[in-house]
Amino acid sequence: MSRITGILRQRKALISFLTAGYPSIERTIETVPKLAAWGCDLVELGIPFSDPLADGATIQRASHHALQNGVTPEVCLEAAARISRTTDVPLVFMTYYNPVLSYGLRDFCRASAGAGVTGLIVPDLPPEEGGDLEDCTAESGLDLIYLLAPTSPDERISLVAERSRGFIYVVSLA
Repeated sequence: MSRITGILRQRKALISFLTAGYPSIERTIETVPKLAAWGCDLVELGIPFSDPLADGATIQRASHHALQNGVTPEVCLEAAARISRTTDVPLVFMTYYNPVLSYGLRDFCRASAGAGVTGLIVPDLPPEEGGDLEDCTAESGLDLIYLLAPTSPDERISLVAERSRGFIYVVSLA
């Protein structure tokens, strides 16, 4: 059983989200342990991306700011490793498929696990195309978390329920 599943089986969980590197990478590193101390059970760290199509305006602005600060997937991995040394709150990277593919699926998963990350959310990766990343996350002990929308048909719900590990991310807007 994964750390995420273990937490969710015990209680309802409070999950927070931060764009890594907004307003600075140091602020991100300082904030996560505070969130854990204030009761967050899990923290999603958004890896900034130049075309965050699944994010709203606020996260798009934060991502843009972080990118302008030079935040890259490598910087996010280093930040996650530093955070993991100061708190045991599970970290989940929320990212897009292109940065993971560019880094190398297996290498990214290994580096993420090595940095203390416990799962990945990749909003632009449908489960029909996620087999390779599923294999790599499983090899590295990471949960791969798929998304559902309020409009998802029953077949899609069944597929995501079968393939998602850790939890299912339910998008609040259609």
